[in-house]
Amino acid sequence: MNHSETLPTTLYLWPQRTLFLGYIGPLAPLNIGAHTLLVGVDQGIPVTVGDRTIVSDRLLIPAGTSFTASSNGGRIGCCFLDPMGRDFRFHKSRMREEEAGLFVADIEGDLQHQILAQLHDQQAGAAQAYSKLAGVLFPAGDEVVADFRADERIAEVISRIRSDPSDNVSNNTLADAVGLSGDRLQRLFKEVTGVPIRRYRLWHRLFVTSSMMALGSSLTDAALAAGFSDSSHLTHAFKSMLGMSPSTVLRRSQQIRILVGQGEGFT
Repeated sequence: MNHSETLPTTLYLWPQRTLFLGYIGPLAPLNIGAHTLLVGVDQGIPVTVGDRTIVSDRLLIPAGTSFTASSNGGRIGCCFLDPMGRDFRFHKSRMREEEAGLFVADIEGDLQHQILAQLHDQQAGAAQAYSKLAGVLFPAGDEVVADFRADERIAEVISRIRSDPSDNVSNNTLADAVGLSGDRLQRLFKEVTGVPIRRYRLWHRLFVTSSMMALGSSLTDAALAAGFSDSSHLTHAFKSMLGMSPSTVLRRSQQIRILVGQGEGFT
């Protein structure tokens, strides 16, 4: 057995990005709330959208896309990218678009594979991993990304949602806060992030729940604090958006490390 096969998978939770790294196994059908980069660390991975299957060692999947994937027994890096679309444009410019709406790499991403393999082998902490991946898996803090310009109104809405995940503040209230109509905000938010406001709110609640579980909260306490009505509501959302149940993560605590880090803001 390869030494790396005995090492646990790590779930890195940063404010703007989340990364699964290691042996994840088959992913159940997903409908994700964030743009996603899939990297087959050891080999290509098949991703199916509708009736089309694409095999590549790097795939960029737009937010809101329903897909299935399998690591085929190898290590995988599954990175949920920032909500403002900066990471998405960072990778999109280096990839080609396929008919299924996915983007794949034309050339080998040796540096990405090498660093992800090293981070897994070293069981790197959240701060070390973030530092190593800046400029590789997502743009560095001051790096200019072509065709990207942050929309401060959407950044403000995201900030308000994140400030209290349990608060179901209305879309009209959010729109008033940034000087837009409710309909205009809905359209602009999806244009920028790839998902509706409600979907992003749910996505962030999953992040909060996972972070609280990592810090020792019970599943029920984490679900209620993050704004889910009960643990059943959380489990349904967890399965549909992350491909596994939260109880599975807890049961596999010896095989999955959950690490919470700082990261950076929207710029």
